[in-house]
Amino acid sequence: MWYLDNDASYHIYGDIDKFRELDESITGNVTFTDHSKVFIKEKGTILIKLKNKSHQFISDIYYIPNLKKNILSLKQLLEKGYEIKMTDLILTLLNTHEAMITKITMTKNIMFLLNIDTNVPKCLKACVKD
Repeated sequence: MWYLDNDASYHIYGDIDKFRELDESITGNVTFTDHSKVFIKEKGTILIKLKNKSHQFISDIYYIPNLKKNILSLKQLLEKGYEIKMTDLILTLLNTHEAMITKITMTKNIMFLLNIDTNVPKCLKACVKD
């Protein structure tokens, strides 16, 4: 489950198995609006499944161990060319090719809960011996 956050300037994720690649040289801390801090262990890319069954990568995601909620930054999505439309308490997220990723209704606590399927990329190898 993902939360869309207008205040966040980063994407963060807590499940290392979902990353396609990780850069171990990226470390530091993220400070939330309530002044709590969490440790950034690495930064990487996650593969997501869109509504039309195609796949797309979201990059520059911080891996934070033991994170209970995954957060996508609206600011960072906009900077990457995603389109965000909000009307009547509904948020529509479109990718850079204007394909709909999701359409979600705001919750009572003013959050957008986003259920994006994340896929682990698979690499298959075939060997033939003569």
